[in-house]
Amino acid sequence: MRDCISFASVSASAHREMFMSEALQGLSPEPLWNFFAQISAIPHGSKNEAALGAHLRRIAEGAGLAVRQDNAGNLCINVPPTPGCEKAPIVVLQAHLDMVCEKNATVSFDFARDAIRLVRDGDWIKADGTSLGADNGIGVAAAMAAALSKEIPRGPVEVLLTVDEETGLTGAVNLSPSLVRGRILLNLDSEKSDCLCIGCAGGGEVGVLLPLTLTDPPASSVALRLKLTGLRGGHSGLDIHENRANAVSLMARLVLALQEHGGVLADFQGGDKHNAIPRESFATVALPAARLNAAREGIAARYRAFMAEFAHETTMKLSCEKIAQPARLASGASSAAALHMLAAFPHGVLAMSRHVPGLVETSSNLAAAHIRNGLLTVHTMSRSSLPQALHSAMEQIASISSLAGGTCAMGTPYPGWHPNPHSKILSVLEKTYEEICGRKPERTATHAGLECGVIGEKCAGMDMISFGPDIINAHSPDEAVNIKSVAAFWNILIGALRRIAAGAYA
Repeated sequence: MRDCISFASVSASAHREMFMSEALQGLSPEPLWNFFAQISAIPHGSKNEAALGAHLRRIAEGAGLAVRQDNAGNLCINVPPTPGCEKAPIVVLQAHLDMVCEKNATVSFDFARDAIRLVRDGDWIKADGTSLGADNGIGVAAAMAAALSKEIPRGPVEVLLTVDEETGLTGAVNLSPSLVRGRILLNLDSEKSDCLCIGCAGGGEVGVLLPLTLTDPPASSVALRLKLTGLRGGHSGLDIHENRANAVSLMARLVLALQEHGGVLADFQGGDKHNAIPRESFATVALPAARLNAAREGIAARYRAFMAEFAHETTMKLSCEKIAQPARLASGASSAAALHMLAAFPHGVLAMSRHVPGLVETSSNLAAAHIRNGLLTVHTMSRSSLPQALHSAMEQIASISSLAGGTCAMGTPYPGWHPNPHSKILSVLEKTYEEICGRKPERTATHAGLECGVIGEKCAGMDMISFGPDIINAHSPDEAVNIKSVAAFWNILIGALRRIAAGAYA
């Protein structure tokens, strides 16, 4: 990874040669891809966006633009109108600086130090064994490229770059309303190019702590190390409707089934990010040596059952290895309580919308479970477009944890974004989309959390819309962005700015 400190001395004209990777050579629009290359070169996981923010600030200030920052770390770049467009309303181009850091277990990569290794795969850009960060690096790149362009007729623009979106919309929640003057917001954080998003779900986290009673392993017992890998994972909002397997849930079910062979839990590790469906999990189980063969047969049978239940998880793998006895085990009762709790926690779609066909209304993601120092820590993330349903899902998790003897901490939910089909900016974007793409876009709402709900609550009167290119498998090492859709996304963004500058929003 290049030393970020040296960026201050790099001129704007030198950025392309310094950053543009081979995977992005020749792609259009070049200014956008150039910025994406820069973003990919600077570590910017959630809560680690300072270097990227400082880099983009230097570029903006080097171009003569005023930059303001609030106490949360959010940046607002003020871009003056082009000559003749001074009377146009201010447009806020909004994206978030952070990315979800996910990698395959076999990949050696340090998200705090290493640059994302970009790969071109046909019509797609992806990363080498890690999440790509197109969510929301493409949006940041588009906003910066539009702001610095000298060729786009546009009214005044504010580029609002928020921090820590992926761990609970923290930057937006702590946004200083005075940072933003505009009341037209183009959120550049959607992932379907044929859609204009006009609403989103709210969300809330629940953390659970369950103390385990530890004991010495019996002299006659043996230990097995179970590994469940190769699941698709994905975004816990955008992909939840696909019934993708949850590695934490499946491992809990597997170890729970081993209780009939005397199996007792010694270790459990699975999942990582609250907004990613767990792809891998690992557990250590102790059981009587006399039951080893029967347990192995039971594990194989359970694997066959998982493959039948989740036939679309074609790369799922389950391995079982005999290892040395661990120093301590959970007691039988403690092990059972932990496993029953994990198996009982909801995961997946809980309700579908009665108002928007095909839209998930309420869901929950069993995101992570880890045993450390005799304590099982669990993280969950629930989402809903109905505040009441979100609260109910979170209460269900709290009730299950209480029955198991655990304690929970319920996070403060963030609000959703209620659709406005009569929005002026929606009309502008629909006309722009149809002019550029030759067809009408689909109006949609997303089950993912967007910052629009929070920003709209903080900045009264904000007229908002969200759009973007095609991004698949966000929050996983299979994340990819479609090259052609990025060009269309750029043209729609530029077309909308031109329309607004010409008076289309009046």
